Amino acid sequence: MTTYVYRLTLNDSECIMMEAALKLMIKHCTEKLAQGEGAPNWAHKNSAENVLSKLYSDTNQNSGNNFG
Repeated sequence: MTTYVYRLTLNDSECIMMEAALKLMIKHCTEKLAQGEGAPNWAHKNSAENVLSKLYSDTNQNSGNNFG
């Protein structure tokens, strides 16, 4: 089986939207799982949680000040 790695660059507003969308997907899948609907909800929920955990892991400042 072939596995791919995807690199994606998001700006601030896109990242905020992606976080909200992932949380909504997790909520939706959790509700479906509670209703007894398994596949593909378990897989989608697991993938959304994995992406959400990585969302801010490799952030680089592109402009502005960082005087810390």
